[in-house]
Amino acid sequence: MNFSKGKTGVYCFSLLLIIGAVIWFCLSCKKLPKYDYSLEDWWSENASYTDQGLTANEIIKDSGINKEFLWGPFKSLKRGSYTAVILYSSEQDQFVTAERTPLSIASSSKLSRHLNSLAYQFEIKEDTEKFELVIYYGGIGDFSVKSISIVANNRWNKRVTAELIFSVLIFDLLFYLFTERTRIFHTLLVILGITGVSALPLASYGIHYGHDIAIHLLRIEAIFQALHFGQFPARISSVTLFGLGYPFSIYYNDLFLYFPAFLRLIGFSVITAYKLYIFAVLFLTAAIAYYSFKNIFSDKRTGFILAFLYTTASYHFTNIYVRAAVGEYTAQIFLPLLALALFKIFTEEVDSGKKIFDNSLLLSIGLSGIIGSHILTMIMTCFLLLIVCLILWKKTFTKNVLLTFLLTAGLTILLNLYFLVPFVDYYFNVPTVIKGIVDQGRKTIQDMGIQPAQLFSFFQKVVGSLDLKGQDRIQCTPGLPLMAVLIIGLFKRYRGRNDYMFRFLLFLSVFTLIISTDVFPWNWLAYRSAFWSLTAQIQIPARFLVYSILFLTLLAGEILQEYDCKYIDGGLVCAAVLMFIWCTGSLFDNQNNFFIYDTSGVDPFQTGLEYYLQGSDYNLISTKIVAENIRWSEIVSRTSDSLNIHCMTDQSNQIYKVFVPVYNYKGYHVTDASGKEYEIINGEQNHIGFELPDSFDGVITVKFRDPAIWTAALYVSAVSLLLLIILLVLKRSAKDQRLSKKTQ
Repeated sequence: MNFSKGKTGVYCFSLLLIIGAVIWFCLSCKKLPKYDYSLEDWWSENASYTDQGLTANEIIKDSGINKEFLWGPFKSLKRGSYTAVILYSSEQDQFVTAERTPLSIASSSKLSRHLNSLAYQFEIKEDTEKFELVIYYGGIGDFSVKSISIVANNRWNKRVTAELIFSVLIFDLLFYLFTERTRIFHTLLVILGITGVSALPLASYGIHYGHDIAIHLLRIEAIFQALHFGQFPARISSVTLFGLGYPFSIYYNDLFLYFPAFLRLIGFSVITAYKLYIFAVLFLTAAIAYYSFKNIFSDKRTGFILAFLYTTASYHFTNIYVRAAVGEYTAQIFLPLLALALFKIFTEEVDSGKKIFDNSLLLSIGLSGIIGSHILTMIMTCFLLLIVCLILWKKTFTKNVLLTFLLTAGLTILLNLYFLVPFVDYYFNVPTVIKGIVDQGRKTIQDMGIQPAQLFSFFQKVVGSLDLKGQDRIQCTPGLPLMAVLIIGLFKRYRGRNDYMFRFLLFLSVFTLIISTDVFPWNWLAYRSAFWSLTAQIQIPARFLVYSILFLTLLAGEILQEYDCKYIDGGLVCAAVLMFIWCTGSLFDNQNNFFIYDTSGVDPFQTGLEYYLQGSDYNLISTKIVAENIRWSEIVSRTSDSLNIHCMTDQSNQIYKVFVPVYNYKGYHVTDASGKEYEIINGEQNHIGFELPDSFDGVITVKFRDPAIWTAALYVSAVSLLLLIILLVLKRSAKDQRLSKKTQ
């Protein structure tokens, strides 16, 4: 009884802490100070006062030398987060940083030549008497700073409040599991241990600069800005290309990136949000791998060992920390779930429609997770699913299995219409670069395959590139433990082991390893088969290693089941730990860390070229309004999905045209204050243009709106998900009631 009261007291105290944190946040945000500094408060040896403000003088102008331009104001600032608003004009890109101030959290940000203002975010961890902001001049062109002001913002307050609330909720969850669900608590501790080992490289300042990290940070910022301005779902990224727009979210599913974007919304820095995302992905990878492997082999210990091998595999490390292949390593969460679903479909006796539905639901959840992560992984998954079904054709072409796959297809489509409808619409109706590449037909990717020797190069340095040769190539191997499993499997097959599951997994392991290499005839097949040409759109054969890791892990389970020896279990785990530690050391030896605090530190050009409109020149970016016969035009405001322009025309019966710095992607509308819509014309570099009537004086809004069919698809997916959740809750409740009756 007293223990029960103690538990109630813990939860009540937690609730009071959360309420107190919310009250503190509301009170702390009531009065945020603003600091206006005149230009006289800033120091400079390389600037002169002009009508434009402080301007680069003859000493440094066009010197070609990168030098400090302004620094200061050396005033006191209290602990907290701030925004420095800098108004400037520049012919070339310049830079600003607050990193020289002790105990600051800031990154270097660009003063772009395409803009004339920058909202630079930074944080001070402790009260400081001499805050210093430094602006650098790159040595080329005119450069003037017109004004600088510093305003306190509420990001620090939001983050501290969120950290407290999250800490309390996590503590309460662990306390509940410890007191009420001991078995789950112990399982959770082991999964957290696996996550902790695989997250070891995150325990450093900043993060290692992976191949694609800049692109994915830009995607996170795009979603964050969309949410900040109330746009949901995010469609066209206004963060990219200084507002010209880019359809990241339409072609590349952003479902799971809403988590780090939400973290950005509550005050976390860009890098911290990304690192927490990696940690969450690793936790889910270990948890789902454990759940799947435990159920396949009906053994908890085997489930834990295989989850450890799968999560710490070398190529998984490469995907996360070297390639920064966010979509690919996120999709790896769901591959074990697919293995479990297929295991149930092909091995269990199906005696009811309920069993067919359960198996279909499990498979559709796995496929939906992959669609929500990475469309190329989905292409590879479908390719391997086809091979598996053909190998097991006797079981595939039975009534129950076909019904299961048909129901899976229906559920998967319903759950993913929110993405599939916009994706298909844009693919067929918008002339982007990627469509032109695919329509060209043949794609040769064999040279990007792994050299066979690399599969056994366990201690090659982890950084590099597939474009390079020899020691400069990226490490591409499942790792020492899993390749040892392959050797043991081949030896056992040679010695006569002949059970079907063992042979099946051994074949798939060898097959996926071979097609990931440059030995496999990708180019020859692509020129002779439309199917292989489509499959070659995966771009990098090494991507098939994620499936090699899955099949080798399952093969390890088959071997462990045969021996049931703790020494073998311990040997595999120790080898995996040592391999992971070596990879971590190699990463720190060969790759630099970097830190980005806010949107201003993200490179808006890191888009890739795939989703540009055909005919747009990447090198001819312009953020200016181009007007023909217009008396006046000026950008009034810009949000994530809209641009407002004040325009004035004369009464001369001319054709008045305005071309705005927004790419003409499908879905934009041009309206005036009365709601009248103007026809969009395509301008130079595919900019949106429109014509205005005589005597027009008002604000024109260029805004992206989801077509009705997109909105309908979103609602269908949302309702389908809700109904499935309700169904699962009801099934769980019915199961608990049956168990309760049995115990009585």
